[in-house]
Amino acid sequence: MADRSIDQDEVTIYGPYASNKIRKKLLGLIPEYDPALNYAADQIDAQTAAVKSAVEAARGTDASRRQGVRSKAPLLKQARALLGKFSTHLGAHDNGVIDRKVFFTKDGTAGSVGKAAADVVLAVTHITTKLAAPGCPVREAAHWHGRFDAMTKSLAPVVAFADDARIDRQSLTPEVEATRQVWLNGYVAAKALCESLLRHLGRVDQLRLYFYDLQVPAGTKVTEPPAEEPEAREAEDTDEDTGDE
Repeated sequence: MADRSIDQDEVTIYGPYASNKIRKKLLGLIPEYDPALNYAADQIDAQTAAVKSAVEAARGTDASRRQGVRSKAPLLKQARALLGKFSTHLGAHDNGVIDRKVFFTKDGTAGSVGKAAADVVLAVTHITTKLAAPGCPVREAAHWHGRFDAMTKSLAPVVAFADDARIDRQSLTPEVEATRQVWLNGYVAAKALCESLLRHLGRVDQLRLYFYDLQVPAGTKVTEPPAEEPEAREAEDTDEDTGDE
């Protein structure tokens, strides 16, 4: 299967498979590669989680929630205002205490979030998670977490069931595709890194053992992870290639 054929649902199958294989089977083979391999595996996991989050946001919440939604634009305006107030609060901390990009991941500012419904929801949800993390350095973190958590719950049906011209549910489709493209870039990069390692070891033909999409016929829709047999075969193939008996 070509990398670009992997859809957003298959990402959650191929991603964990590759990162798990990298950590379990490739680390330590050439120690100098280990930092890069760890980075590649961590990136796959983070980007897989981002795709999953975007897909869940796009598919929305239970239909019963839409009945409580009346006006969407004012709520999004409130969410953007909350982001702005929180940004100001971060600015009141001493220099070096807060890494703003932990909360506003694009460039550290609330303005970088934009006005699209999906972007606002993802930003609010992301900040809610970060404020709940142990050891969060933000002053009054519990207070801010409460505000963001409440806003997250209010925004979910707005994004899932927006049906007017101002908040188009179709704006979620580009969000899913954007995160998928980021994932694909990281996945292809990780594959190239592993190929380089295996070439040094004379085992480049084993690349398929660490990336499940290379084992799947073109055009196949994958809906579940593979059984454990490929791992057993991997051990056999490694013995054959290294001349062990």
